[in-house]
Amino acid sequence: LVTNLAKIPVGCPVVACAKGFEVGTAETPYEMMVGELPGKYHRHFAVLAGPSFAKEIMDGQPTNVVVASESRDVATLVARYVSDGSTLRAYVSDDVNGIEVSGAVKNVLAIASGALDGLGFGNNARAALVCRGLAELTRLAVAAGSNGRAM
Repeated sequence: LVTNLAKIPVGCPVVACAKGFEVGTAETPYEMMVGELPGKYHRHFAVLAGPSFAKEIMDGQPTNVVVASESRDVATLVARYVSDGSTLRAYVSDDVNGIEVSGAVKNVLAIASGALDGLGFGNNARAALVCRGLAELTRLAVAAGSNGRAM
């Protein structure tokens, strides 16, 4: 991104589509963009998160995603470009921290759900995982600065 900075016009949305936490700093992709790019770009940052699987989007299966930005105008613009008007719908949020934490932690919950299957547990265990996982995800997101509305 920094290498191609001269090619990014100021005012063009810069969208993080990655999720997770950087090893060593625990920064989110949005925080890394803030740290790496000059301030004149910051107002135009956004993040895109699922839940979604690229193959299902390409197969035209119904999917929703969320675009979060500190600027409602930027989030709305990006969501409009992402939505296809048919099977892919992008929602808008101003809760960047909540969306990023949710995007990263949901993958951990998905892996745990698969482990439950492998261990032979049933729907009660999955329901408990989803309920408790969502509660813990919300606490973590709020501790990271989320307003709590994204969950």
